[in-house]
Amino acid sequence: MKKVNQQGTNIDVTSETIRLSDLKMRYKKSFLNWFIGFVEANENVFIVNRRYLRFEINVSLKNKDIIYYIKNNLGFGKIRKLKFLDGVIIEYSVQDNIKHLLKLIYIFNGNFRSINKESSFSLFYKKLRNKLKKIAALDLLPVYDSTLQSVSLINSWLAGFIESRGLFYARWHKSKKLKDGKELYVNSIFWHLDIDLLQKIKEALKLAGKIEVKSKWNLSFYKLELKNMNEKNIIINYLNKFNLKGEKKTRYKYWISLFNIECKYIETGIQDFDQIDIALIKLNKTIDEGELSKV
Repeated sequence: MKKVNQQGTNIDVTSETIRLSDLKMRYKKSFLNWFIGFVEANENVFIVNRRYLRFEINVSLKNKDIIYYIKNNLGFGKIRKLKFLDGVIIEYSVQDNIKHLLKLIYIFNGNFRSINKESSFSLFYKKLRNKLKKIAALDLLPVYDSTLQSVSLINSWLAGFIESRGLFYARWHKSKKLKDGKELYVNSIFWHLDIDLLQKIKEALKLAGKIEVKSKWNLSFYKLELKNMNEKNIIINYLNKFNLKGEKKTRYKYWISLFNIECKYIETGIQDFDQIDIALIKLNKTIDEGELSKV
């Protein structure tokens, strides 16, 4: 049986039992950037209380591929299925293993774009530092780096963010200018609690629209829309290079088909109503209504 102290730390672990080379192991940059973007898009990931610290990601059951993709690439952590409200969620977590917690420190330290996420990570870092001090293993901890990175279209960070906080949707839009009274409306939205992070995304994509303030359940969050064809083309070109990993790739596939129909309508003025209806039905089947209601 493992020996643990009152704080739940494995006291068999010392600086002699963990090698720095293990903590600094190299992951593919495409995965690391995607993973950091996915984590920054989520709210409660770095959890700290009096007794323990915990890294945790939850997704819906239909998005379980994301969790297995993360665990398979990291090579550690636990996965479990939990009942939540009227449904089921899949959880990936790291809690008791000092070596694995340290690996997360090395991955995230100095690599955030969001000041909110960097702040919660700081508490996580300090809690782990206290644990390491009690087992004389502080030499394993890297110097804290509060540097905030910029958002760029040359790596997969934004794909990870979109995986969690991007929404591709389309619908019929009532229009008095058309004889049939409706036209196709294809749009994409980014949303987050951190307005500064959305501002960085806006600047990276060179978007013209304003960041809007929204409110749900007495909680303010921010919304950024890609409205014109050029802006949507930027995202399409980006996602051609950095692919989505979870269930959102199916939604994106149907969204692309509607985007192509929209392009054809702009060029020719012709809309195939039956074709649009079929694509809209397929798209709507992939939409998480809870997510849609927020934005």
